[in-house]
Amino acid sequence: MTRIRFTRLFRLSLILLASWAVLIRPAQGGAEPAPARRVISLNLCTDQLLMALADPEQIAGLSPLARDPLLSTMAREAQAFPVIKPRSETLLHLGPDLVLAAPYEHRLTRQILADHRIDVMALGAWTGLEAGKEQIRQLASRLGQRGRGEGLIKRIDEAMARVTPTSTALSVLEIERRLYAPGTQGLVADLVGRWGLTHHADRLGVARGGFITLERLLGDKPDILLVTDSSPQAEDMGTALLHHPALNKAFDAKRRIGIPTRLALCGGPQTPALIDHLSQALGLARQSP
Repeated sequence: MTRIRFTRLFRLSLILLASWAVLIRPAQGGAEPAPARRVISLNLCTDQLLMALADPEQIAGLSPLARDPLLSTMAREAQAFPVIKPRSETLLHLGPDLVLAAPYEHRLTRQILADHRIDVMALGAWTGLEAGKEQIRQLASRLGQRGRGEGLIKRIDEAMARVTPTSTALSVLEIERRLYAPGTQGLVADLVGRWGLTHHADRLGVARGGFITLERLLGDKPDILLVTDSSPQAEDMGTALLHHPALNKAFDAKRRIGIPTRLALCGGPQTPALIDHLSQALGLARQSP
């Protein structure tokens, strides 16, 4: 009985090893996949990156948020492309050869697409400038548009070159609706660190992100408050805290810097504009000779 079990286990191990070898075997000759011809984006961030890098005929559809001018810097350009709801039957009918999505969205749809041998590329939020550049290169390569990818990276580098880092140790806190602090891992936080400013999120214990009470924020104030918000006035309970009279009194126009949501929500073609906006508001924009 023991010998039979051992034989079965040995055969099972051989099968698993063979399957594993097939999965990790590189393509013959190291050939890269052909450039995607029909691409659908299911995410606002990938919408904008796709429009910036692809030829128009490569874009088969965008997400419903692509045309929202409060959220997208390319809302006008998005009018030229179909808006696609993230339903697996719709996507299969359209027959894309590449679908772009966020890693945390539409998991069942992505699995169905993978089962039908449709390539799904999951692109996450930028955790920093270098990670964003690598993402640009990956998508540009998949689209057969390396030149456009390097062009976008060059525009980002040129925007960074227009910034003079500060020698003054000022603390900065980034907040969003409901007084949520994204922490120190996002794109804005990366820029803050590169420019010589310190993260007040560390001091408040929300380096990985978290909500802050109004009382705590007022009791331990950063030197500069970065507020990501597109509404000029309170529209709901989530934005009401951002416009609280006590917060307005504690941070005057020089200490409170607004960031339009459409610039901060995603990394991509809007990143040079984000860099310019922040550097000018912080007084770090390099003066022309």
